[in-house]
Parts: sequence; structure tokens; C-alpha cells
Amino acid sequence: MSTLLFALMRENPLPGLAAASLNVVVALCLVALSLLLGITIAMIAWAHSLAARQPTPVLPNRRTVA
Repeated sequence: MSTLLFALMRENPLPGLAAASLNVVVALCLVALSLLLGITIAMIAWAHSLAARQPTPVLPNRRTVA
């Protein structure tokens, strides 16, 4: 099968270039999807930790004017 592909590539290199550019596009899409998934997981973890915190009571300021 590969010899047939090489024979076709020698006659017309455009399909090989198209396959290579398609590989680049797919690789870039996978990298973008990976980054998006990482950011989403980080935001979900941040929201979860924010929701799990106990609220701290606010103490009034006890200064007196002398």
C-alpha cells in the first residue's frame, strides 16, 4: 500500500501536501481542545473550592474616639 502511495506522490505531490496540512490542522485542533479542557477543569476546581469555604464572620470595628 505504501509503494502505491509513493508512486502517486511522485506523479502528483499535492495529495501528500494536503494530507500533511490536514495533519497540522488536526494537531492544532487537538492542542486547542486540550487547553480548553484544562482551563475548564481548573475553573470547575476553583468554583468548587470557592463554594466549599466557610464564610468568616465580619467583626465590627471596636475603636472608640477619645
